[in-house]
Amino acid sequence: MSNYTEGILKELQDLLVLPLPINGVSSSLVTPDDQLYLYETAAILIVSSNFEPETKQAILKSLLLPVAEKFEMLLQKLTTTSDEYQRCEIAKCMNHAIAVTSRTSKAFSNQQTMKSNGCVEVYLQALQIFLGALNHPYEQTMLQSAVRQYLHRMVVCLESEVLPYFPLATKQLLKTSDLRSIQEFIPLINQIITKFKKEVVSFVQEIFMPFVTVIFNALSNPIDENDQPAQNERQLLQRSYFLFISVIVSNNITEVMSTQNMQNLEQVLLTVIQGAVNFPDPVAQKTCFSILKKMVDLWGGTNGLNGFVDFMYNNIVPACFMAPLKDTFDLNDAQTILALSESALCLKTVLDKRGAEFVTYLKSRYLPTLHISPDKIEEYCQALGSDSKAFKNYLKFFFQNAKT
Repeated sequence: MSNYTEGILKELQDLLVLPLPINGVSSSLVTPDDQLYLYETAAILIVSSNFEPETKQAILKSLLLPVAEKFEMLLQKLTTTSDEYQRCEIAKCMNHAIAVTSRTSKAFSNQQTMKSNGCVEVYLQALQIFLGALNHPYEQTMLQSAVRQYLHRMVVCLESEVLPYFPLATKQLLKTSDLRSIQEFIPLINQIITKFKKEVVSFVQEIFMPFVTVIFNALSNPIDENDQPAQNERQLLQRSYFLFISVIVSNNITEVMSTQNMQNLEQVLLTVIQGAVNFPDPVAQKTCFSILKKMVDLWGGTNGLNGFVDFMYNNIVPACFMAPLKDTFDLNDAQTILALSESALCLKTVLDKRGAEFVTYLKSRYLPTLHISPDKIEEYCQALGSDSKAFKNYLKFFFQNAKT
């Protein structure tokens, strides 16, 4: 097939021309979806050929350079067009240009990487051009979505070469603070953290509090209680926020948080406590208890983060009781039981880290404030010392009785 690659690409040339809308009517010979498949096919032909990397790079560049040039031309047009309908049509074409470029990246794999095929520079140059579209105020929802998808693909296909582009991309993508755009940005950050881990600590440290502040501000905007779609968007953003914190913790880059000033760190930790206790959303509650468990594991020992043990006793331990005692915490619901199980593991981790000190605290200081009888306190502490499965089962029984 390699012998025929250039011939096949030449035959496809007319079908690979990006359409320009004329009075709202596309001049393309194929639909946008069909063209995505054609670009992917063309890239697969190039990447799977027996050409040397330099030749592959040259052919791929000849495929994608016209796309980038057309994108720049459309961007110029977008900024000078006053007609809203025309601007929307131009943005659709720009969106399609990003999409076809992104689609060609599917030709690469773990065996046939961008780097081994000499194609890294082609995609990074395209990324620079696409990011330029975010400097302008027009049609940002559509263009940001396309750039985000392109970045997702670059994180999959590239290694550290893409890292220098994240600060600029983040700044551009977070200029707007509506719920949906923030929520859709979080999976990208999570993907970056999950792949690069320690390599992106300084980057995530730098954006952490500005990003968290943007989320807090978006969540604090008043919305109509009867606006169900808006309520759903807010709940999704809350879940996404807790998942973001969870990704930081589970990928062992907690220095992102521990190096923040104490006031900011406490603010973030209190939002996790609030998520565990006050949000009637068992999925978010489970995530929050998982975060708290990991933090106790990291910082709850004798050499942990300064001030964290006090926070643990004053906030984390009470949260493991307050949440299940809420009327909204339905012990007959499967998702809620998963959240309860996570809170049980959190308490078991406190016991692992603090030992007899924790049991003494429960017996003499905390559990008496809940007006629990001495016999029940003793029973609870014995259950806490049992294996995790037995303790989880006991907790369900304990809180069912407490709520009757």
